[in-house]
Order: sequence, then C-alpha cells, then structure tokens
Amino acid sequence: MPQIRAPDLKLRAYILLFLLIFGLMPLILAALINLPLVLDRTALFYQRAYLQNLRADFRDLDQHLASRHELIRFLAKLPEPGLILGARGESGQIDLARARYTTWINQILADQRDVIQILFFDAEGQERFWLVRDARTQEWRPTAQPPQLPNRQFLDAGLQSQPGAVMVSRIRIDPQAGVEDPRRLMTLNLVSLIGGEPGNSAQGAVVLTIDVGGLAQFYRNTLWVNHDGSYLRPGQPASGQPEAFETFPGLAAIFSEGKLALWKNEQGRQMLWVPMFLTEDGFPLWVGRVVDPSPLDAFRNELIVRVLSIIALLVLAVMVLARWIAARVEHFGHELLGGIQHILHDGEPLRFSWRGPRELRELGERLTELAATHAEHLRVARAHTRELEQSNRYKSQFLANVSHELRTPLNSILLLSKMLGAEDNGLNPIQRRQAQVIHEAGRDLRALIDDILDISRIESGRLSLNPEPVELRPMLEDLIELFSPQLADKPVELILRLMPGAPDSLQTDRDKLRQILKNFLANAIKFTERGEVRVEVGTRPESDRPLMLSVIDTGIGIPPDKQEIIFEAFQQADGSTRRRYGGTGLGLAISRELATLLGGVIEVESTPGLGSRFSLLLPLALSPDTGASVPETRFESVPLTPGPLEAIEGVGTEVEDGTEPLSGPGTPWVLIIERDVKTLVQLTSELSRRGLRVQTAADLDEALETLREEGEGCALILLAVSGSTETTCDTIQTLLIETSWPHPVVAVMVNPGSDPRLADCPRGGEVARLNKPVAPEALTALLVQVLGQATSALPGPLLDERPRTSAPGHATERT
Repeated sequence: MPQIRAPDLKLRAYILLFLLIFGLMPLILAALINLPLVLDRTALFYQRAYLQNLRADFRDLDQHLASRHELIRFLAKLPEPGLILGARGESGQIDLARARYTTWINQILADQRDVIQILFFDAEGQERFWLVRDARTQEWRPTAQPPQLPNRQFLDAGLQSQPGAVMVSRIRIDPQAGVEDPRRLMTLNLVSLIGGEPGNSAQGAVVLTIDVGGLAQFYRNTLWVNHDGSYLRPGQPASGQPEAFETFPGLAAIFSEGKLALWKNEQGRQMLWVPMFLTEDGFPLWVGRVVDPSPLDAFRNELIVRVLSIIALLVLAVMVLARWIAARVEHFGHELLGGIQHILHDGEPLRFSWRGPRELRELGERLTELAATHAEHLRVARAHTRELEQSNRYKSQFLANVSHELRTPLNSILLLSKMLGAEDNGLNPIQRRQAQVIHEAGRDLRALIDDILDISRIESGRLSLNPEPVELRPMLEDLIELFSPQLADKPVELILRLMPGAPDSLQTDRDKLRQILKNFLANAIKFTERGEVRVEVGTRPESDRPLMLSVIDTGIGIPPDKQEIIFEAFQQADGSTRRRYGGTGLGLAISRELATLLGGVIEVESTPGLGSRFSLLLPLALSPDTGASVPETRFESVPLTPGPLEAIEGVGTEVEDGTEPLSGPGTPWVLIIERDVKTLVQLTSELSRRGLRVQTAADLDEALETLREEGEGCALILLAVSGSTETTCDTIQTLLIETSWPHPVVAVMVNPGSDPRLADCPRGGEVARLNKPVAPEALTALLVQVLGQATSALPGPLLDERPRTSAPGHATERT
C-alpha cells in the first residue's frame, strides 16, 4: 500500500540506528577513548626508550666513577708521607718523601686525566698536602696556594665514614673557576678515610676531584643546561646567560616542574629533557637530547588508518545487515499494517497465516481472533451509532415541534394575561395582580421553551449564520442600557471598559454574539448582590482568536469542580443556586454552542465568594464557509396610493364582540416580527379588531418557519428594526425570497429619531415606514393600500374565524 511506505523508511532508519547504537557505538566509543591513550602510551614508551639510551650512555660514566673508587681506596692505603711521619719526621725528610711521592703519582696517574686534584686532610679536617694536575703539561705538582676545597659538610661526612668506603659528592658548578680553568667548570669529589682499621685511629682522608665536564665531552648531540637556563659546555667557559630558554620556548616551564618531559615546537622538532644530576646548590643539572619523531609518527598514522578502516568495514557490514533485516521487517510490516488497516477501515475479519517461529505463528492466530472480534464489535457499534443518530434526530424534531405547539396556547395566555393586567380593563387590583402572576409565569415558561428550541435548532443544524460588520462599542452600550434597569434595586455598578489596543469592530453574526453576551450579563447580574459587573473588551496577541470579550462580576463565584458542568444542558452549580436564583441551566449550554458556531471558545475563571470572569474568544472575521449565504433576488417596493377605507370590506371598521376575523384558503394575513410585548399587544389588538388574522415571530428564523408553515397569503409583514441598516436590508431580502409571488408588502417600524437609511439597500428599498408607537391612523392607511391590492383577487365571501395570535418573541401558531 502506498500509504505504508513512509513508515517503512522510518523503520529502516530505526533498525540502522539501533544497530549502530548497540552494535558499533560501543566499539567506536572504545576506539575514540582508547586510541588517544594508546598513542600517548606509545609516545611515552618511545620517550622512555630514548631515556634508556641516554642512561645507557651515562652508564659508562658510572663505571668510570666506579674505577675511581678503587683508585681512591688505593691512595687511602698509601697516603702522602707527611701523614705517616707526622710530628716525628724532620722537615727535610718529609719534603724528600713528598717529592718521591709526587714522582710516584705522576707514574701511576699519568693516564687518568679526568682526575685533576688530590688533597690529603688530617683527622681534624685540615689540609696537609695537595697535588694538582697541570692543565698544559698534565704533570702532578704541589702548589703554593691550596686548591679548590671540597664542601665542608661533605668532608666531615667522609671523616666519619667507615674505612674502605667511598663517598661521592654532588656535581659542583663553578662558572668563575671555569673561566680560569675550564676543567673546574663542572666537577665532583670522591672521599675515602685513611686508616681507621680496628685498633688504629683514622689518620685523615684523601679527596679526589674529577673533571666531569671533561668526561661529558665524549657524549655527542647532548646539551647540558643549568637550572637557570645557561649552557654548560664542557671544556669551555660558562656564559652565565639563559640562552637555553631563548632557544627552546617553554623550557623554563619544564624546568620548573622538575620532571622528565618532551619539548617540541611547531616545526616538529623534539627534545627529551632529563634532570640527570643534582648540583651542590640543590638544583638539578638538565641533559637534553634530540628525539627523532618520524618512527612514532609513522606508527601513529598507521594505527589511525587501521582503526578507521576497521570501523568503516564494520559500518558497511552493519548497513548491509540492517538492510536485510529491514527488508524482512518491511515485508512483515506490510502484511501487519495492511491487515490492520483493512480491519479498521472495512470492518471485515482477516486471517493472518504466518510461518516461522512458534511465537510468530501464535501472534498470527491471536490477531486473527482479534480481527474477528473487532469486526463484530464494529458492526454492532455502527448499528448502535445509526440508532443513536436517528434517535437524536427524532429528539430534535420532537423538541422543535413540541416547543412550537406549546407556544400556540402560551401566546394566547400571555396576550390575554397582559390585556387583563392592564389598568383600564375593569378588574379590581387583586384580579389584575393574579393576571400579572399568570403573565409572569407564562413568560418564564416561554423562556424555557425558547431555550429548548434554540438547543434543538443547534443540534439539528438548522441554525444559520449571517456574518456582518459589527461595531463593538455601540452594541455593548446597547446591552449596558438594556440591563441597567435590572440593577436599579441593587448596589451593583454596570461598567463598560475597552482596553488599549482592542479592535473597534469584527465580522461575525451580530444576533448570535448579542445572545452570548446577554446570557453572560444575565448570569452576572443574577448572581451578584453588590459590587460591580464589568464588560471588558481586550486582546490576546499571537492567537487565532485575538478578540476577548469578558463579563466580570463580584458575585458568588463557581467552585472549580463545577466550572465544567455549568455548560451542560439543565445544569447549574448546585441545587440551592437554582432554588434561590432560578433559571433553567440552558443559557451557558446555548452560549457554548453558539460560540463554537462563531469560531470561538469560552473560558471561565472563578473563585467562590470573589466572583467570576466569563471570556469569549473570537476571531476578527468569521470563516467564509461558516456563515449562511442568502441568494440574491430582486424585490420591488409597493407604491402606497391613497384611497378610502370604506373601499375594502372588513378593513377600517371595528368588529363587533363575538365576530371572527377573516379566514379561509387564500385569505390574506399579517406577520408581525417584534420582540417588544407592548408593541406586539397593540398591533395584534388593532389588527384583530379589523378582522385580520395575525401571526407573530420573535426573529428571522421564526418568521421564515411561519412563512413555510402558513403557506401563501401573507399580504403584509410588519418588521421591527433591531439592528444595523445592512442587517435590516438582509432580513427584508430573505423574507421576500421565502415568499412566493406576489411578494408581501414589508413595512418597517422604527423608533423616533432613528434613521436606518433603508433606501440604500441593494436591489430594493424601504416599502413603508411606521414610527413607534404605531398610530392607529397610520396603520389603517397602510392596510388600505396593502389589502386594497391583496383582496381584489379574492374569490367569494371571506369566512370568519376567531383570532389566534402568538406571544411576542416566540414562534407562531399553526392553522
């Protein structure tokens, strides 16, 4: 199936990702973590190899010093004669013996040129005799001045040592002595005790001075650097300048750490630096040797190439494996998803016959059973849904029919109770009050019937929308003026507030919007005993419903657990609220449905005891496919021409008590569209007295319903102006479209001082205009003109029938 390919591609990617994460990722992470460690370890081993070579080179120095141990032990056994003769010897005899001793030293130490000085000390550490090798002739001879003396602490330690033991001092760096004699630049001393065998006391000590710098001349490609960065060039005077730090940037930091380190620069040159010896001043003497990094670089490159090659081969293998696994899973997914889609969409059972492992076969059997069960449940659910839809249609039709039929007698009750409650009807005050009670009870019943009818219309989809430009401020000011009288006996202030940035107008159904806000205001006023009720216009930026119309009160509030059920039909916060404040519980349910039709939502914020905020969020323009459209049709105004009232039978003359209004097939009748009870009672009374049959409607929907049910014969429509000019023009056009030819005459009733400018209506205009309250003379003149034309074609006498009217603001009667 084509619709399954996108999930298949995702499945392949998931399989590949899974294998990479759980298969290759540990290996890749191990390589990334361990490869730098391996390379560092390899470099360390390479450096240690260089260090071993360096130490192997200096091992010859150690062996050479070991041979000098034997030499100093030999001299300790055959010391200079002065120490042997001591105070017993004569001066001449001692000098002669020392001369012979010097000759003997020249003979046995002729080849040991690294030994440059021999000193003999007595037991108290005083120098007794010394021999110095001449730098030019290499012969041993005594000097007039004592030579360079060893460190006193080192000498004292030698005098305290065991017979036959040899102690080696630290290297002495003496740049000043090196200037005069390069052999004394870098030296060390060996000391051994003279005498001290059991039974004999020590006679003194012999000290040999070794030219280490001379020995260091034999180590090629090796640099000797003092701790201050000055070079020590064996056989040459010391410069005393930190030349090494300038030659090797960063070397000072290496010396400060005092550890073996590898120095390298940007050009790839590498030097291994080792703190090889300690000097007498406590600082190390550094030895540096050039390191050839090419073998290590070749090894590193080879290792990286091999690791990357292995990873690439493994990735390729995983991708091939993932493709093979994905192909198998895709085939399985095709069957599974296709079968499930077939079951869900078509509701038919399907058998899954899969071969393979036992688990897969069992899965196929379970899915087969599930498919059969689902198909049966889906069949039952669809049948039940059809029954529910049919029942809902029956319910909506029943509510519409019952509410319409109930209003027929109720309209008469309202009209008669209104007339009985008037002061000029001859009843006493008690009887008038009883009539008023009947009228109030009937009005409450009418409100309930109207709400039920609205709910049924919404549920049956018979409620149409008429989008039009709506100016917010005038509409809200009208609502404020409408509800202000209800607050005359309450310490409650009714306020209108427009927030900065709020829009001035929107495109929506004006009547539906007014109905929602009227329900909000009615509830707020009903449940607020003191404080204020505020109508607020604000905005909610960055929203598809930027307009926010809120009604805020300081009333009893709504508990949080009740803020959802109040939008259900016949529901209020609790029973006590209904008993105390009344109401049917349908207002908010209707408001929510109307808000949905207008493309909006309702939000509630409330705190018990502090008040509530009901907000209606709306788009600034109603969607074009939401509003109801009315076909364009031409209609013409009926010219009003004067004529005598007596020219029309039954019109203009009062009907005697007990006579019936004109009725019968094709008899002309009058439709009044008005919500005001007072005006409706007046017009119905005037028309009934003239023997005319009257039907009433509260709005356009009821008027269209009445025209459809009553059939032909409507000669006059009295329309009360309740909206803008455009709304009135659309209402007139819709009424004329609903009626057959000849169209009835439409007369609009306007309040004094208002100018709806109905002459500007497209494709038609104002038929007639009556000012409220309608004067009997003006009504009579209109009836003469209208019914004079309508009755001219009536066949035969008209039948009599008692007047039947409907209450104001509700659906009309059936005849």
